[in-house]
Amino acid sequence: GDNEVKKRDFTKLELKLDHVNRPLWACADGRIFLETFSPLYKQAYDFLIAIAEPVCRPESMHEYNLTPHSLYAAVSVGLETTTIISVLSKLSKTKLPHEIIDFIHGSTANYGKVKLVLKKNQYFVESPFPEVLKTLLNDDVISKARKAPEDCLAVSRTAGEIASGHDLLDEMQLAAATEEKETHSFEIDSAQVLCRFKQKLWQLQLWRLVFNTLIHHIQVENVKQRCLPNALNFPMLEEYDFRNDTVNPDLDMELKPQARPRPYQEKSLSKMFGNGRARSGIIVLPCGAGKSLVGVSAACRIKKSCLCLATNAVSVDQWAFQFKLWSTIRDEHISRFTSDNKEKFRGMAGVVVTTYNMVAFGGKRSEDSEKIIEEIRNREWGLLLMDEVHVVPAHMFRKVISITKSHCKLGLTATLVREDERITDLNFLIGPKLYEANWLDLVKGGFIANVQCAEVWCPMTKEFFAEYLKKENSKKKQVLYVMNPNKFRACEFLIRFHEQQRGDKIIVFADNLFALTAYAMKLRKPMIYGATRAMRRGQEFCINSKTAQKSTLFSSLRWVITPLISQRQM
Repeated sequence: GDNEVKKRDFTKLELKLDHVNRPLWACADGRIFLETFSPLYKQAYDFLIAIAEPVCRPESMHEYNLTPHSLYAAVSVGLETTTIISVLSKLSKTKLPHEIIDFIHGSTANYGKVKLVLKKNQYFVESPFPEVLKTLLNDDVISKARKAPEDCLAVSRTAGEIASGHDLLDEMQLAAATEEKETHSFEIDSAQVLCRFKQKLWQLQLWRLVFNTLIHHIQVENVKQRCLPNALNFPMLEEYDFRNDTVNPDLDMELKPQARPRPYQEKSLSKMFGNGRARSGIIVLPCGAGKSLVGVSAACRIKKSCLCLATNAVSVDQWAFQFKLWSTIRDEHISRFTSDNKEKFRGMAGVVVTTYNMVAFGGKRSEDSEKIIEEIRNREWGLLLMDEVHVVPAHMFRKVISITKSHCKLGLTATLVREDERITDLNFLIGPKLYEANWLDLVKGGFIANVQCAEVWCPMTKEFFAEYLKKENSKKKQVLYVMNPNKFRACEFLIRFHEQQRGDKIIVFADNLFALTAYAMKLRKPMIYGATRAMRRGQEFCINSKTAQKSTLFSSLRWVITPLISQRQM
């Protein structure tokens, strides 16, 4: 209606005199438009991807949207409220609408006041602000999650010196902080400056007087969800000070000299380790861009026990191979845990590569499996490395998060999208998005292959279409349009053209197993699907990719090629 038209009317935006030299438009409704042809595009893109969610990114103009979760992600990687507003104002062609400024303040004001800490296999909610912690404990969800509701708030204080001359502190702030620290005051000063400074000291781990409460590990997910911006608006800070962790044994593992992360991989890692500690969150990179090297690099920096979760047994083998390829880890310090391989690493620390299903399985296990899964549950993991993280919100995979205890969680994916719109659950299951690369920029940089997409429409034959109109059952309709004879002929023609005239290697994907089997048998081509054993899948793919006799492979497993492509392109 009229209200919607008014929302889309930006004629009142006041242009700056030098607007031609600035790369983006910031609108009152939180939408931001970036001109990719601007000389400042690269700098503006890096900033926007840190503070906003990409909506669409065609060649000439990108659209982004500011959300509470995107701003939560921004402050989690070290951007402060004043910095976000200042840089956005400098890049904008128009004066920043007051609605955007208020929205940024409201979404970022409380970040960093609450921490989730893992100590001796138990989870604590910590804060230097007793009022904040009491506010959380007055909430029904969080109060029920406490392990000992009858106890009062615990106070912990450890020796800690405030280093004079810290680059983020001036002399007046140092004096105020030192005076407050020495008096061990339990009162919160009403002055906003001192409040923010106290919060900064705590994030820098210079403030050592904290209030905490113990919570049930099975309630961690609910507590984190309740603290998000759309609820209590006290997003939890999850950082792992791995360099000062003397409780968990170190793992002797370094990157090999030939492992040289590309610029965008280094940038993604800098978002994770920007302040010297490991932040939990998600890194989004396109297929073939080297997510595995990013994961191995993160494990090498933390140097603690690592639990790596993959979607299937083929990916488990690939991840184990990637760890050995890029790092100096010894064979006895890495193990695979699948239905076919039940290995144990030797020593106090190591890497376990397994599947989500193996950890989340709730049925009866073999004796060997039970021993391994018990060790996985009881161990305090330095890093929980999760591949294809967009599958985690599914009920089975959420169970993995609740039964494994880890100081830091890193999710990797190429497709941070789900049809059920539950992808936002990752903000409390794992953490905010730390970095996302634009595949078009990587193509232009020569890091990944140029992709050409073509859509072929295949009209139904008269007989099939007549039957299609009669059917009310959606599954029967699906069989009719999948098995459309015209579609089969088009598939046969394309395979023959690419094999005989171009000499290409071809993979044909099909969601429908009946259609996959029928097509593969009629065209006499090999196929792999869920029932194909892991070793056979790898053999079929390798034979198909390396021999001239077999050029086409039918597959129902879209995920099979991802790790193999990454291996070839790295």
